[in-house]
Amino acid sequence: MKNPKKTQKEPKMVFQIRAIELLELNMHQPIQPLSDQTTFHYNISLEQKAISESKLVIIIATIQIIHEDKETRLASIKASCIFEVENFADFIVEDPQDVNLPEILSTSLNSITLSTVRGLMFSSLKGTFLHNAILPVIDPKSLVKTVQE
Repeated sequence: MKNPKKTQKEPKMVFQIRAIELLELNMHQPIQPLSDQTTFHYNISLEQKAISESKLVIIIATIQIIHEDKETRLASIKASCIFEVENFADFIVEDPQDVNLPEILSTSLNSITLSTVRGLMFSSLKGTFLHNAILPVIDPKSLVKTVQE
């Protein structure tokens, strides 16, 4: 027999992108030219910040482009996507500083941010020695979550 446990319905997500900001771009020209077959590695970090008074969620993405030798950092980019969540109050747990975004909303915002940063990288690196360093499609669920205190 199934457990007749009540399932709590998550609130509908109503959000839109408010701003895209390129915060930082650094490139380090290698001594030897890169071949067209160079394999690039990426270190990706996503940080979420919520500002309840403004109904905003800010996702800051930091991506490092590493040479195939896995030692030489070739570039880094830091950008943010700012989203307005219309029904932000639905996600406040106890006080305005304690926000619990549903996993599906968090994953969606992370995915949009990664795609947006991919476009920023492409336009910023076009015509440089890193024009082939296109950020691959990444499942945001595959990123390891860490909590900073």
